Amino acid sequence: MTACPHPTKSRFATRAAADISSRRVRLSTDIQLTPYECVCTWWHLTKNTVEVLLTADEADRADVEYVASLPDIDFREIVVADLRGQGARGERAVLRHELNLRRWRRQLGQLVADIDAQLHERKNDTSLEAHDWRKRAVNYSNTLALRLEECRRLRAVVHADAFRKKDHRRRDAEIAAAAGATVKELRQHAGEIAVGRLIDAHGSEFARYCAEEYLALGLTVPDRIERHIKDSSV
Repeated sequence: MTACPHPTKSRFATRAAADISSRRVRLSTDIQLTPYECVCTWWHLTKNTVEVLLTADEADRADVEYVASLPDIDFREIVVADLRGQGARGERAVLRHELNLRRWRRQLGQLVADIDAQLHERKNDTSLEAHDWRKRAVNYSNTLALRLEECRRLRAVVHADAFRKKDHRRRDAEIAAAAGATVKELRQHAGEIAVGRLIDAHGSEFARYCAEEYLALGLTVPDRIERHIKDSSV
């Protein structure tokens, strides 16, 4: 666990607990505080603006696949830009897609090793320049820790979803086998039944739409559709 850079701040175990405290402060002092997750893994409150958490849904599929095909050196540049909060949200969101999570985790691990090595190399440097650099390096290291934790959580979600889908596929296969069919055949059968039920429930509406499309193409409306429309209007 990374040491908290703000140990005097109130800390909360969950986002929900931090939200409750934020509302209480707002009611008593009219000061808006926003919850944020710290590198120490606890939640704090801040007056500063906190960026809305990025999600893979903000990324375009083509961009996701393009970034996945990039060589490591170019992929690393995207990871570093994200650490600095640079680039459009959609461009940064590609890292959160399951296709890029494993590679993102590997690159973050390499960056952690790099900054740790630099901090160790300059640990005995007492110059003012080294002091200023060390402050920036520690902030950078803290941001890395946050990204690593975010990546870990996203990978855990993907892992859980994969198990759930695998369980669903196994159960569907067992049901289909008991019925003497394949899963695809059962789903096709269910779809045919659903279409039939839909037409039965909205037959007149379906017939009217068919008639409109026939007329739009300049075709004659079949007698069976005409009869269905007339019967429903009686």
